[in-house]
Amino acid sequence: MYRWQFSFDVNSDNTIHTIHWKYAKQTDDGVAHIYGSCSDCDLNYNTMTEQQCIDSVVANLGQTETDLQNKLTTKLNEQINPQMTKKEKTF
Repeated sequence: MYRWQFSFDVNSDNTIHTIHWKYAKQTDDGVAHIYGSCSDCDLNYNTMTEQQCIDSVVANLGQTETDLQNKLTTKLNEQINPQMTKKEKTF
């Protein structure tokens, strides 16, 4: 399951200056997150939709939502099947 979370920096006229976002993928095996911020989104806080927020984020990143989902899948797979392990040895 994928889930977006947003918080906003809003000007006095309710124009969104910055979107702070977090995108997550959760499965029975774990959770992976990516996050960031994008500025100058030109959205009105009172009338925006979730899809407009998503569209602003992916446009700001120059990626698609599918690209972000692929990154989350890769991160989750790396957590489940790590390519490296950390070992300690006391001498």
